[in-house]
Amino acid sequence: MQNFSSSAVYSFDKGNNELFKAPRKFDFLDSVWSWISLILGYVFCRAFPVISKPLYSLIFLILLYSSTTVMLVLKKAKFGKSAICVGLSGLLISLSMFLSGNTVIHTFAFGYAFFAYCYYVAVATENRLEGGISSYILIDFLKAVLVIPFSGMGGIISALFSKKNNKLGSVVGKIILGVIITIVPTTVVFSLLSFDSGFTNLFGKIFSFNLGDIISQIVSIIFAFPVGAYIFRLFVSSFDKSAKKLVTVEGCKKVSKDASFAPIITVFSATLPLLFIYVVFFISQWQYYVSGFLGKLPENLNYATYAREGFFQLLAVSAINLAVIAAIGIFAKKGSKAGDFATKILKITICVFTLVLISTAISKLVLYIDEHGLTPKRVHAFWFMAVLTLIFIFVILKQFTYKIKLIPLSLAATVIMFFALGVSGSDGFIAKYNVDRYLNGSLDRIIVSDLEKLGDAAVPQYVRLEKELKEREKSISENNYYEYTQSKDAHLLIDLDTCLNEYTHKLLNEYSRTSNYEWYEITLPKILAKAAIKQRNI
Repeated sequence: MQNFSSSAVYSFDKGNNELFKAPRKFDFLDSVWSWISLILGYVFCRAFPVISKPLYSLIFLILLYSSTTVMLVLKKAKFGKSAICVGLSGLLISLSMFLSGNTVIHTFAFGYAFFAYCYYVAVATENRLEGGISSYILIDFLKAVLVIPFSGMGGIISALFSKKNNKLGSVVGKIILGVIITIVPTTVVFSLLSFDSGFTNLFGKIFSFNLGDIISQIVSIIFAFPVGAYIFRLFVSSFDKSAKKLVTVEGCKKVSKDASFAPIITVFSATLPLLFIYVVFFISQWQYYVSGFLGKLPENLNYATYAREGFFQLLAVSAINLAVIAAIGIFAKKGSKAGDFATKILKITICVFTLVLISTAISKLVLYIDEHGLTPKRVHAFWFMAVLTLIFIFVILKQFTYKIKLIPLSLAATVIMFFALGVSGSDGFIAKYNVDRYLNGSLDRIIVSDLEKLGDAAVPQYVRLEKELKEREKSISENNYYEYTQSKDAHLLIDLDTCLNEYTHKLLNEYSRTSNYEWYEITLPKILAKAAIKQRNI
């Protein structure tokens, strides 16, 4: 009986049982970071949604990266090349929220910058599966975003108001307690003094609140806690390495080895029918596809249908082919020279078929652009196909050079391409391209309503176009003026005048809002657009 009692005490002893781990103790830096995380959570909520507050979102990301970097330095984290590259990539891509006026780019830029931040913290605190350029980068990425912040012990509330090693939290906690206590007596005193109209008028001028603003602030404060808690837990759990044993290289290799069960003959029998369908399809549609290379539109089709069908076909086939290539790499048995060589041939063949389809889709899109000009959707489609081309070329190179790290290389190429798209001012380029082509006569018309799609970036080019058209109008003789009024130039000039006047009126309304001017909407295209409108009205 004595032995049973002692063993029972031992098995439930808090020092020896995982169920009774002691609460995590936070040092002073942890406590400071908890308050910074809460503030960052509030700024994040104020910056949401990104598409309407791009400058606010950029400020949030700069504060997030800079404050975290300072804390990492104070906590003596190790900054390797990978951490520096990831951190810089997140900050550089986030600049597109100021340099570009495109809301689609804003959304993806913010998403990448925030997820890259999570990976940046994980890399700086040595939480990757393996060092260097790792093929496990996607797993590390998911681990940083979804696993590390929810692992470990200790939450932000404990760090905020911890008394031990946390004078800041203790003081702030006492201040908050005092504010809560004073709510009731302050409210009573205010109601008693509100009989005096002078007092209430002065108080109203000092504290003139809008109900919508109050509700927005309350919502931001409420959601600042879960967002701040996520940022705090990511940082603390990364230093604790609490997720180190949850996902390991050995575990990933074991899963990969167990998944490689399909015999090569099975892989071939599953893949060859797909390749046969591609061959038959290309032969049957040969004339249809080469029309794009010859610069001719097939009969019974318009340019929009021709280009759109090519893009969506490409989208579906590329997704299927990437999935097939990944499945071959995961499930095909490895180790046999003949089998490995056969799977390489299969992957190369699939990539070649896909590249042929991409090239035809690009030729269709070029034909469409040559006829109707550029739009953001066409530029994004071209960008997407360029990225796909690089990825499938990397897959082919991988079959010849084993040293190539396919996933990190593809991810790096995509990030670089997105950076180029985001900071290049693509919408302004689109407007300039269309205006230049219209003025030199290679583009038949410009649809002024596209200004809504291009936004502020198109305004300087539209002002330039209006100026050029007015110069043309001045050169028209009186005898030919009536004929000119029926021309496309005259109709375009009227549309431009209406559109730019509406934009000018919109700007005047913005300037009239002195007390609550929405500064967080400012972007470089908006600044340039305002300067162009100002020059137009001189």
